[in-house]
Amino acid sequence: MNISIDTIYKFHSVRTACHIATVNYFAELLGYHFPEHDGDKSTEPMRTGYAYTNYAKYHPEYNLPENYTELFHIAHKTHHEHATHHVQFYGGDVSKIPDVHVIEMVCDWCAANFEQVYIVHNIEYNTVDEWFNAKMENLNWTDAQMDIIHSALDTIARNRDNQKIIKIWAPVLEIAEL
Repeated sequence: MNISIDTIYKFHSVRTACHIATVNYFAELLGYHFPEHDGDKSTEPMRTGYAYTNYAKYHPEYNLPENYTELFHIAHKTHHEHATHHVQFYGGDVSKIPDVHVIEMVCDWCAANFEQVYIVHNIEYNTVDEWFNAKMENLNWTDAQMDIIHSALDTIARNRDNQKIIKIWAPVLEIAEL
């Protein structure tokens, strides 16, 4: 299947905008706003690495070439090492993460989980709590950070409106082939 790069980049742009809007939906429930979230995903290598991978995730008939899988891994690693809302930015020492970035991180986790569960139906973990307990809980979080994480997750779970969030994703659903 031959898909133009413009089509793939447009999809990436729409999908990334929906993700950022979802992060900020959750952030607003907590009294925050992160307008610069994932701003690097419009620069290389993130743009191309994420664009092809996300296009393939939403268009199952599209066979992602192997070299783009490798590019995604490079882009993913680069993004995580340079974005303050990822643990890799801190060299794995999560105790150094400022509170505001912990909040952004939680909102990012919630947005990613919502996309996986409700949009692409690729459900490895039903909730962010399940994912956190399996993947992140045993890092060297401080007690104060753990309180922030659990309080934020609880506030989001109690106050989120899934129908409003699905509307955020409407532009992607209009152009996806799920």
